[in-house]
Amino acid sequence: MKKKRPLRLLVVFDTNALYTQVASDLVQPDVSRIILDNSNHPDLQIEWFLPEAVIGERAYQMLSRAKDLLPNMKKMEKLLGHSFGIGEDTLKLHVNNAIEKSTERLNIKVISCNTKNVDWSDIISRSINREPPFEPNEKEKGFRDSVIANSFIQLMNSSPITPTSCLLAFVTNDKALQNYLSELSKSSKNVRILSSLDDLEVLINTLVSTVPEDLVAELTIKAAKLFFDKDNDKCIFTKEKISEQIKSQFSEVFLPIRSESRNRDDKGPWWISGPIFIKKERQRIFWSSVVSRDLEIFHYENEGTPLSATLSPFTVAELLGGKSNDPNSANWKTLDLNSPNFKTKKVVDFKEREKFEVHWNANLSQSQNLTTPKLDKIVHLGTEILEN
Repeated sequence: MKKKRPLRLLVVFDTNALYTQVASDLVQPDVSRIILDNSNHPDLQIEWFLPEAVIGERAYQMLSRAKDLLPNMKKMEKLLGHSFGIGEDTLKLHVNNAIEKSTERLNIKVISCNTKNVDWSDIISRSINREPPFEPNEKEKGFRDSVIANSFIQLMNSSPITPTSCLLAFVTNDKALQNYLSELSKSSKNVRILSSLDDLEVLINTLVSTVPEDLVAELTIKAAKLFFDKDNDKCIFTKEKISEQIKSQFSEVFLPIRSESRNRDDKGPWWISGPIFIKKERQRIFWSSVVSRDLEIFHYENEGTPLSATLSPFTVAELLGGKSNDPNSANWKTLDLNSPNFKTKKVVDFKEREKFEVHWNANLSQSQNLTTPKLDKIVHLGTEILEN
């Protein structure tokens, strides 16, 4: 008997799905993880693509970020008395090398846009009338998106059209581009326009399981409320005290920084992403929910005259919790410019987002509801540096 060919899934990423502030990385860590974790499914053959326009846009972003680092490089050269031989003229070469290594390591294919097969009259008309992918403002953003979209459509037109043989997915959070792609591919039954990497993971996990896509979509809505509902104290996040468990299990993440005179403020908000379907085992449905906490890394800068100059020695000692007015006492020795007892201002160096993945499962009842949820484990995914 002839062996059945596995389903092909062709995944194309927009620039916003890849973006990372790290100058050396073409794609963000979550994209690398998804690609590497899903490279060997026996019944699903996944191919990864980047349009040339996306590669060019990321190259520009990476080069800009690299240029921002040059001043610090020059300071380091001056300190060490040694030249690294890196300047603006060589940065482009290093960026291109980094992109080439990333595409090879992740087996990403680059797709071009055949300009002869693009309806330029339609694009010009859309630009004038501010129709998708162009936005209704004076900047007329959308030309690159037009090229990216047409690259995807040309890939679609050269691929099998039967959903049981081949599916195509485009990942972007750009609403105008989503609408444009939906319009261009409206006659195709095998195209999925996804808003996030989470949606991509759900699609992949659904395809390698025995659960229909429409049922997973229905259950995902129910799972979201089961995991977190601000009006329900029996939801998993509240009942299991997820935030407290995270701070207990990963306390080192939230501890004050004791180097470089920096501090960490962990009073930022908690963020909860939508649940990701993982698998179905008998009547148990397994999910993961990403929970994040925003932190500020900051230091104090002396703003002028310290309070100690306007207070008596006895008062200064009191501020530090002591009773002695002896300048040689232990209390006096703890004074430093980073102490909030001085007239200081808080300066935020950068913000970071600590990401945690909560694994849990629930029973699928005969009425297609999720019941008796159970917490499996919590994993620290890592730290994302945010724009200040």
